[in-house]
This record gives sequence, C-alpha cells and structure tokens, in this order.
Amino acid sequence: MTSKEIEFRSGVPRANIRYYEAEGLLTPQRLKNGYRSYSEEDLAQLEKIKLLRRLGIGIEALRDLQRGGAELSAVLDRRLRELEGEQASLCRVSQVCGNLRGEAPTFETLEPAKYLEALDAPFPQGEPQPASPPLPEADALPVVTNLWLRLAARELDFFFLLLLVVTVFSLLGRNPSRLAGMGLPAGLLLELARLLLEPLLLHLFATTPGKALLGLRITRPDGGKLSYGEGIARHLHMLWGALGLGIPIWSWIQIYKCCKRWSEGEPQPWDVGLAYTARPFRWKRHLGGAALACLGVLAVAETLNSFSQLPPHRGDLTVAEFAENYNRQAAYLQGGSRYSLDEAGQWQVTPDPPGTFSVNLAGDWQTKRLTYTLEDGVLKAVTLEYAVENTDSWMALPTDTVMTVVTAFVWAQEGAPFWTSGRKPLIRALDSAAWERDFTLRQDGADITWEIDMRNFDLLSGIGWITPRDETDNALSLRCTIALEE
Repeated sequence: MTSKEIEFRSGVPRANIRYYEAEGLLTPQRLKNGYRSYSEEDLAQLEKIKLLRRLGIGIEALRDLQRGGAELSAVLDRRLRELEGEQASLCRVSQVCGNLRGEAPTFETLEPAKYLEALDAPFPQGEPQPASPPLPEADALPVVTNLWLRLAARELDFFFLLLLVVTVFSLLGRNPSRLAGMGLPAGLLLELARLLLEPLLLHLFATTPGKALLGLRITRPDGGKLSYGEGIARHLHMLWGALGLGIPIWSWIQIYKCCKRWSEGEPQPWDVGLAYTARPFRWKRHLGGAALACLGVLAVAETLNSFSQLPPHRGDLTVAEFAENYNRQAAYLQGGSRYSLDEAGQWQVTPDPPGTFSVNLAGDWQTKRLTYTLEDGVLKAVTLEYAVENTDSWMALPTDTVMTVVTAFVWAQEGAPFWTSGRKPLIRALDSAAWERDFTLRQDGADITWEIDMRNFDLLSGIGWITPRDETDNALSLRCTIALEE
C-alpha cells in the first residue's frame, strides 16, 4: 500500500509515520522508483506503535521491545508506576491550586512561600513519591551544550565552505591550490565568506549544511528564523567570544571560557535569547548522512578540478591555439610568468613594473627558441632548444617550461585522460626524471625526448640549477621535443 493508504487506514498522520521510519521503528520496502511500499505487517506494526505511544511509552522503550531487549509486561509495569506518580503529583497540584483559589489573594498580595512548601511536601508513607512538579520545559529556551556535536557541525561547515571557494576559483579559471600560498589573505577570504554566508543560511533555513546533517537548528524563541542582521551580529559575537579574533593568548582564554560554559551546561553568550535545538543523535543517521554529503561534494569538486586543469583548446591544434593553451596553463598551473607566447608561438616578455627588482639569469629558458612541426596546419610536435658557452651565470633547467608545454599540448589531445588521477603518471615521470642526462618518456600518446650536453657545469642536486665550474671554458646545449606518437 502507498503512504496515503497506510495513513488513511491507520489514522496516523504522514509526518508521524516518517518520524517513526527515521527512528527505525518502521522499515517499508523501497520500490525502484524510490516510493515506499507498505505491507500489512507494516500496518500492524504501526498500529502497535500508535497504541503504545498514546499510552506514553517512549521511543527507546519501543525500540527495545522491537529488538527483544525488553518484555511488554515490564515496560507496562514501569509506565503504570510513572502514571501513579503523575496522578499523585496532579492531585497535589489540584489541591494547592484549590487552596490558593479559595483564599483568593491578588497577584500583588500573593505570598508564595507556603504554597511552594505545600507543593514540595513529602507524600504519606505507602503512597507513590513522585518528584515535585517542575517548571514547564517550555519556560526555558533549548540550548545545545554538546561541545563535540557543535564542533563537528562547525568543521563540516568549514569543509563545505572550503570546497565552495575551491569551486568558485576553478570556475573563474584560477588554480585553487594557490590558496595555500596566499597565507593570511586566504584565511581572511574564508572568514569573510563564512561571515556573509552563515547568517544568510540561518535566515533562509534556520540551519547550515553541517548543522543540518547533525540535526541542529537555530531560531528565535517563537520558532521564527533569524534576520540577516541578527545572524551577522551572532557571528561577530562568536568570533570575539569564542575565538578572541585570533589574538594571541586572549584567544586561548576565550576558548577556555567557552569549554567551561559547555561543561557546566550553560549557553554561550552569542546564543542567549535564541532557541538552539537538536534532534536525538543517531550515529547511523547523522554520520552516514554526513559521510554521503562529503562524498558527494568531493565528487563534484574533483570533477571541477579535473576539468579546470585541462587547456581551453582540445583536439587538433594550430600554433595559435597551442599558444593560448600554454599561456593559460602557465597562469593556472605554474602561477604565471613574465613570459608568454604570441599567436605565432614566439616568446613575448611582460616588463617588470617600475621599481621592481629582478635578476636576469643566463638560464632564463623562456627566452629560448621554440620550433613547431606541422602537418596540414595541425601541430604534431613542439621543440625547445638552447645553447650557451663560456658563461659565468647560474642557470635553471627549464623543467617548468617543459611541464607547461606538456600540459598545453599533450593534455589537449582527444585521448588524454579526463581525471587528474589518470594524468598523474606523466607528471610523476617528469618530476622524477634525471634532467642532467638524456631520457625519453612515452606516456599518454606522446614521446618526450630530452637531450642535454654539458661541459664544466655542476648540477645542484634536488633544485634543478646548474653552475659553471670554469667560467672561461664551459658549454651547454639542450633539445627537448614533445611529439605525438604516430
């Protein structure tokens, strides 16, 4: 039967049925189209739940009954004792309320001491001894004092925010890995994004992705959503009161105060006057949902990352298209350079800004010669050549230039792997190559041939720089060809 049918036959609202399913008390069959299919056994189970819940049996007790961890008679005996106590407590409340009404004082002249004493007086021996009537739970705003739950929600929010920023950078054609090198500006960028987005999400949904996955909500006392301004104020208060704005020593003092309030069950100052609620925590539901959400976001992020690393022109390339690919890959993967290629595939240099200090080295490889092999206007090979002799300058081997040429040319071919994992073997092979001697690599449908001849040069191991051993008698020549396999 469908959800509508079981709702009609059982008399249980659909929202309650969904709640019992979420608590694991009902497990209907799922059809291929995702719809629920309820059996007669499910209907019988739901009617049992309906009866026992109306008698006041708790969800945990119902779960124990289903699992065989408790006997129905024992559960009912416990409930009967609770009802006796509740009845005695209600009788006491009725008696005190009647006495108060009989004396008919005004609110201004009411003296509560003797009535409170009557409410708290012990019951006669032999009768149930329930606790004194407490203040209604609704008189207190709910507050989540579970430190680990709130920290987990915050870390999930940060994770999703970081992936969002990475996604935006990728879509804008910027390399998100450069964020790590930005240092303080990157941290400020993330905090600013959090300051703007978290209050907006609280205003729209009363929760954030991390909080939603762990069943947390933040609202006004009447259940209404916070305004955007209230969300901003709460976030700024939290930055000061919980993190001390990152000020050394003071931030540690603030963190200690926060932990102390949590341990004592006290609300945090930025949550005072707000309702911070949490659904009962279920490891399987909450952690499973969080894991699935993280995997989904990671899959989207990896797809964007793989796509954004590909050059803009794919398939058969002209020299002009290769030049565009090279310039884009140099900016995205290598962080940019003063040297770029014009439409003819020749080097052009961007002058340093006035007042900028720069060092011109003899090994400034980007100024060296690039030649192209074409067939019917289609690029088939790219060759980098350089020769120098009797120099007194240090020189850097052109490993970055070769890497950029490879990513602009080889990754543009139709058979190139889409996913970054498929492209890593070629990059690892280039990273581990012995650049001080000849080698040939065959990978991803391309041959990469490196030929080098050095006389009176020393290689600085590990950093790819060479220095002249004899400044008046040295020579170096190299040739690197990246060609498509026939």
